[in-house]
Amino acid sequence: MRPTTTLAAFAALALSACATTAATDEEQAVIDTMNENTIVPASQSEREAIRSQDLLTQAAFWAEAHELNPSDVEAAMELSNALRQLGNHRRAAEIAQQTLALYPDNAELLFAHGSALAAAGRGAAGLESLRRASELDPGNWQYLNALGVAQEQAGQTGPARSSFQAALDIQPGHPSILSNIALSYASTGEAETAERMLREAMIRPGADPTVRQNLALVIALQGRFEEAETMARVDVSPEMAEANMAYIRAMLTSRRRYDAVRAQ
Repeated sequence: MRPTTTLAAFAALALSACATTAATDEEQAVIDTMNENTIVPASQSEREAIRSQDLLTQAAFWAEAHELNPSDVEAAMELSNALRQLGNHRRAAEIAQQTLALYPDNAELLFAHGSALAAAGRGAAGLESLRRASELDPGNWQYLNALGVAQEQAGQTGPARSSFQAALDIQPGHPSILSNIALSYASTGEAETAERMLREAMIRPGADPTVRQNLALVIALQGRFEEAETMARVDVSPEMAEANMAYIRAMLTSRRRYDAVRAQ
């Protein structure tokens, strides 16, 4: 699953959930006990079938599986990802962080944790998880892309662009990566470069509405509001598009002109 571009836990776990040591004998005993006590777990065929359902149905399914067995790493990961996509970023991060206490070297859980925080605009808090995920699986472009988003949110533009480029080296021309790089350039006032990259992303297979909305934003940053609003209306209501343009006009008159883009 892709981390969004427009790209918050049990207190006792804190950041120790990102430690890299293997489970102790006591921790492994807890995991084994949880596995043994699971009540009527969903079958593998049921787990496969649920992935074709809508997000709310998926979230309910994985929430039940996670409640039955908190050490079920697949359930935790899928629940976290579903909650993130539904917009419940805080709970998505909590689920991943709790389970990381049992599986600290699981790259998918680290990614789920870090990307949920980044989706909430708290990329700085998710940096360590995303760095670790990328170290554990350096060939995964999604981890690098998410790391770049978190770094950009943390104000680390240079490292962010390096992460995006590394992701592009693995997945050339991917619209999500191109869109994220473009927003990075927009945040430093290079709107023309950002527009060029977003137009390239738009024609790539798999480009989603987020790319078009980012392009509308960058066009508006250059003062071409009518063109930007026309483009924005493809995916949102006329009222929402108008409200977005009003926000951007206000942004352009403040000192937060490009800082606001960084938070996307």
